[in-house]
Amino acid sequence: MGRHDGAATAPRPPWYVRAARAALRWLGRVVVGALAGGMVLGATLWAGTSWESARALGAAAAVLTVVATALAATLPLVPGPPTTTRDDGAGTRRDPSPDDR
Repeated sequence: MGRHDGAATAPRPPWYVRAARAALRWLGRVVVGALAGGMVLGATLWAGTSWESARALGAAAAVLTVVATALAATLPLVPGPPTTTRDDGAGTRRDPSPDDR
């Protein structure tokens, strides 16, 4: 029943543990962004784009990737599919039998 259920909550970790976890999260995002930027830089250079344009596109891809991963971390988890059984009654989704036409 909410906060009155009597269950003990876990104590808040120390500040340095929380800071380390946040730093690791952001480090992972920056690494993914750097990889994406490097791939765009290499691909555009390979395609014959000038160095300045390739560098700008790679930097834009890196920044955009970091921002996208940070925004994606704010989304709620996707709920799993609802479970149904044969005893659920009318109106529930059921697997079609091979005889349905």
